[in-house]
Amino acid sequence: MDRSKFIQSSSWIRVLEKRLLSHQFFLRLADAPSLKDALRMLNDTIYQTSISKLEKDTDYEKALSQELLRFYKEMYEISPSNIPIDFTVLKYYYHNLKVMAKEYVQKEDLSHLYIPLGNLDIFGLRKLLQENTSAKNEYLREVKETIRLYEKTKRPSDIDIYLDRCYFKSLLKLADEADEDIFYSYVKDTIDFKNIRSLMRANAEGADLEFLTDILIDGGNIYKDNFYNYLNTKIEPDSKLFKYSNIYKYVKQGTEFFGKGRSLSRFELLVDNEMVDLIKDAKKITYGPEVIFAHVIAKEIELRNLRIIFVAKQNGLSSEFIRERLRDTYV
Repeated sequence: MDRSKFIQSSSWIRVLEKRLLSHQFFLRLADAPSLKDALRMLNDTIYQTSISKLEKDTDYEKALSQELLRFYKEMYEISPSNIPIDFTVLKYYYHNLKVMAKEYVQKEDLSHLYIPLGNLDIFGLRKLLQENTSAKNEYLREVKETIRLYEKTKRPSDIDIYLDRCYFKSLLKLADEADEDIFYSYVKDTIDFKNIRSLMRANAEGADLEFLTDILIDGGNIYKDNFYNYLNTKIEPDSKLFKYSNIYKYVKQGTEFFGKGRSLSRFELLVDNEMVDLIKDAKKITYGPEVIFAHVIAKEIELRNLRIIFVAKQNGLSSEFIRERLRDTYV
């Protein structure tokens, strides 16, 4: 990837970074007396336009969705290459493919679940599937294969398992195209997190080796076969399985939390925090694809934090509850 092509876009991203919400701002939002007050506090931010259009406060998801679409449209316009943005957009593509497959096998309209983001014409693809067109499209091929597997096993979980495998395969391919360390780290660390979480889930459910084999993903820093030795055994915080991996300190916290009888949801927070730590190195880079990528990840985390706060405020949950679940921020 020609780094010099990112000089102008990187400079513009540094300007846009000033719009990102700080951790201190999120703490103040967490202390807002109500959902209405929390929304009002965003009047002087980039979210003001979408929030002002809400008919009622509880429609905040519409504002977040509008901002998500606006943001990605802006990023694709700014970046000289789609690759740094596609790393996060791919998860929306595969979310949509899962919806499409489930829509097909359940024979019901799930249009409200689609997230029309990026350069994939999801509704055009959906039409090709419905018409049983043999177009040479990799995403269409994957959806058709997913449906074929489901019709063979009749297990709804096979849709998610197969498309998750396709998703990570696409991420690894994208990392090869980018050929930059930060992207390899992002993909491989994400796979390691998913596999460790899958192992703990399998152990909690008393699953067998066949199930674990189905849900593990190839391509992480931790060799996939290593996980089989830990099936149906307690995973210690200092387990050799991940002790020498990049994500050790985060997984250690997650296993300690899980060991106290709590859920695996803590892992989601730790995955996000590890990603924030990963992209903070991009602050030292003057220009390059990492600058675009870091900004996209930072925005994703920001939207996640806002959603956590809004949902909690709507349900009357405490500020302490919110603070425990807030992700670290880039700024």
